[in-house]
Amino acid sequence: MVKQIDQLPGMRARISGPEDVLSIHVSGDGVFTDGEVVIRNADGKTVSTVTDATNTKFGICLRHGVGKSGRNAAGKEAYQQGDVAPIMTIGSIWVKTTAPVTDINAKVYVKTANATDVAPLGSLSSTDTDGTEFPNASWESISNEQGLAIVRLLGA
Repeated sequence: MVKQIDQLPGMRARISGPEDVLSIHVSGDGVFTDGEVVIRNADGKTVSTVTDATNTKFGICLRHGVGKSGRNAAGKEAYQQGDVAPIMTIGSIWVKTTAPVTDINAKVYVKTANATDVAPLGSLSSTDTDGTEFPNASWESISNEQGLAIVRLLGA
């Protein structure tokens, strides 16, 4: 029997509750793709990749098949400056974590310093190592065998 993958980073988790998804322009030099954390910039009109802990108004890129004009380091299609990206600020979404989530009561942290290949800036974890707490976010599941977990966002 072949095991099917049921979830992908950036997919809606289909947990009942309110949702808010912004269609918002990308600014800055970095690129990001489905399920990755972004910063909602102070201008209120753009988002960009996580570069440090200065701004903690985070959102997560919703999985969407169109609108990506760039490529990330792995060669996957990615949003870049000038694209319009779907960013979830309220709702439940599947994300890839840098370490398994084993306790849904743990806080959600965004990596904001000392990036590595395994844990790049903007990656999510349940430990605070080099991370900043993701305000109004909580774990809704432990990690599955693909390393994905559900995060519930309650607005930035």
